[in-house]
Amino acid sequence: MALTLIKDESHSVVSIRLDEQEFHNIFSKYYATLCSFAFQYMEDTDMSADVVQDVFAKLWQIKDDFFYLHQVKAFLYTAVRNRALNELEHSKVAREYEQKVMAKKADDFFHDTVVEEETFRILSDAIEKLPGQMRAIMQLALEGKKNPEIAEQLNVSTETVHTLKKTAYKKLRKYLTDYYYCLLLFI
Repeated sequence: MALTLIKDESHSVVSIRLDEQEFHNIFSKYYATLCSFAFQYMEDTDMSADVVQDVFAKLWQIKDDFFYLHQVKAFLYTAVRNRALNELEHSKVAREYEQKVMAKKADDFFHDTVVEEETFRILSDAIEKLPGQMRAIMQLALEGKKNPEIAEQLNVSTETVHTLKKTAYKKLRKYLTDYYYCLLLFI
């Protein structure tokens, strides 16, 4: 063990050379205590253990900066406290951001749903004003059916479906002109 007792006039201090064996000794001696210390801040066992491991990794990186055991202990406790507080702050910021995104998504979902439903209602009302066969063709097209499917279902030619759809679009444009600016407001 690389501990040396040096007498100082006011009190005794332990000098340390932080080699691999001494590092393992300090790790064994302080790990559980530091995890408990970090838990007091974080209230999460896994996060506390992660913080302590990060601090020990940092200690190993800067091991040559320490000459006395009390410096190492002070570093460990201070670094664990600071790292725990930083993690808590990061978690808080992440949670707040997540809540804002979720709220925005909820607002966007509500807005999008209202626009979609209102647009569908206006379009359905306009389609209802079309003459019989044109109305049937447009309702089937609104359900996502293709011209050949519509033609087969209504027992007409594909060309008839195409022609009636074209005429229906012109009529719908005329019916929906009044709603054009209103729909832009929704968007």
